[in-house]
Amino acid sequence: MAFLNEALAEKQKITQEQRDNLNELYKEMDNLLREEMLDGHIQQTGKYYAQKMRDLEFKLQENWNFDKDPLKHTWTFRFDQCTCPVIDNMERFGFEKIINCNCPLHGCSGD
Repeated sequence: MAFLNEALAEKQKITQEQRDNLNELYKEMDNLLREEMLDGHIQQTGKYYAQKMRDLEFKLQENWNFDKDPLKHTWTFRFDQCTCPVIDNMERFGFEKIINCNCPLHGCSGD
């Protein structure tokens, strides 16, 4: 079970159903990070992990009653195989992300 920021939950008027959803989403995100660590075929499946995490982050924003905004996603840079500049991207919260074109998860190929 995730420990939610209670002040934020109150401010955002989070319902019990949303709390339950948030706990499940955080669990799914943690599991996805663990799964990626064990995946020996990251070069072939990296885009899958990035897209799956993107989808989960949108659901997370929805359940926190925030606007869906990919510029405010941070979990996707937590993957072990991600070679994008993590600290730079955390500092750029809400702005365009810096992507390493050779990153097996994010790359620049546009696909």
